[in-house]
Amino acid sequence: MKSVLFGIATILLGIAVIIAFSSTGDGYSYGTKIGLGISFAGLLFSAVGCFTNNSR
Repeated sequence: MKSVLFGIATILLGIAVIIAFSSTGDGYSYGTKIGLGISFAGLLFSAVGCFTNNSR
């Protein structure tokens, strides 16, 4: 469960990066690429967390 929550938090961090860079205007494309990369990593981590057994 902790890894799923960490994945969700990482996705939200990626969205925050996209929003932060879009407000400046200069690095809109660069910020979008970074934010989508972070969000994709969080999605993968969350998906892996769903299939692993963390019963401790």
